[in-house]
Amino acid sequence: MRSLESHNKYPDCLWMQLEAIPVPSVAAQTQQLDIHLSLNFNEHWEPLLGGRVKFGLQGGTLKLNLENCEIPVASRQLVGDFELSPTDSSTEVLSTASQREVGDNEKAEKIQETDCTFCHVSTIGDDTKPAWIFSLKRGKPILKGLLKSVKLGEFSAQPLRIAAAFEVAKEDIYLTDAEGLWPHDITPNQHSVLERILTVYLANKLQPALSWALLSYNLPAVEQPEVEIIAQAEDELQEMVDRIIAAETDDFVELATIANLNPAMDFAGGSLRGTSLSAVDFSSANLPAANFRGANLNDADFSDANLQNAKFGGADLSGAFLGNADLSGADLYRASLALANLSGADLSRANLLEVNLTNANFSGANVKSARFGNNSGLADDVKLNLQQRGAIFEEVQSLQQH
Repeated sequence: MRSLESHNKYPDCLWMQLEAIPVPSVAAQTQQLDIHLSLNFNEHWEPLLGGRVKFGLQGGTLKLNLENCEIPVASRQLVGDFELSPTDSSTEVLSTASQREVGDNEKAEKIQETDCTFCHVSTIGDDTKPAWIFSLKRGKPILKGLLKSVKLGEFSAQPLRIAAAFEVAKEDIYLTDAEGLWPHDITPNQHSVLERILTVYLANKLQPALSWALLSYNLPAVEQPEVEIIAQAEDELQEMVDRIIAAETDDFVELATIANLNPAMDFAGGSLRGTSLSAVDFSSANLPAANFRGANLNDADFSDANLQNAKFGGADLSGAFLGNADLSGADLYRASLALANLSGADLSRANLLEVNLTNANFSGANVKSARFGNNSGLADDVKLNLQQRGAIFEEVQSLQQH
């Protein structure tokens, strides 16, 4: 006998299903259980402060707690890059009562095929507490689509219990829209800080897990312990929003300080699009997957910073110091790195197509599999040197997408 309990806090943002499928075993008169996981990612509208905010996920972590069973690292099949499938209300795996309710709600939105994304999955944890880390592949702002019935593990049909929880942190949450929360004439710096305030607030509401499931086989079901999370009161949130809107400064660091945010740590995965960050000190910052598209970053200090998979499309990084920064997988399409210092930086797999590289310093930088092409200011001898170090130069006009 098996029993399954599950709960999806915001099913139109993340819906999770865990299944135990009995299959015949090679050994005579024994049975095996295959454990399968389905995840559906989309966006959710959350009423807030008299308006509403829409958000989705850039990633998250699935954690299992196994009792009387285990999943060794070598046997874990959910690893690598996966394309999320388009879904609609007729998708069989989503035809549960809770999903039909979501489908009837005006906030539920069908996912078009062009909206679907790729996610990267890696695994950590020991045999009885395995975990899978989901992250967005570059190109789309959030995860959208269905990962349908992928096998997590297999066990002999003996008494066992599996507790699954999908957890998210502030860097996993991405705001995609907002209505009625602030004036339309705020500056990009104010907008960035305001969005982050709301993201931190939402992240706290989504604790301890966004979705959870409990599977018991020939063991009595146990109640999930309730963890009380004291959310920030909305009146306190409104007060903070009002302070940022009324601030007499547009300095990013000063605005972040007013909001009790650390500019170097609290904007990982956040949006800083179009912000004015000239000469800001981001040395040793932890800002993976941050979105700096179109930002003014000239003379900014990113030395020793973690900027993995960050987005810098169209940003002005002229004169920026990026020594020993981790820019692996970063998207710098059409940015300016004129006079930038990238000595010792990790640019592996980074996109530097159509980047202005006038007098940029690449000494000691890791450029393996970095993509270059149509780069103004790049001398022929420097190009040859980069190629010899593993850089890839492409014909830009033949590319369909970057």
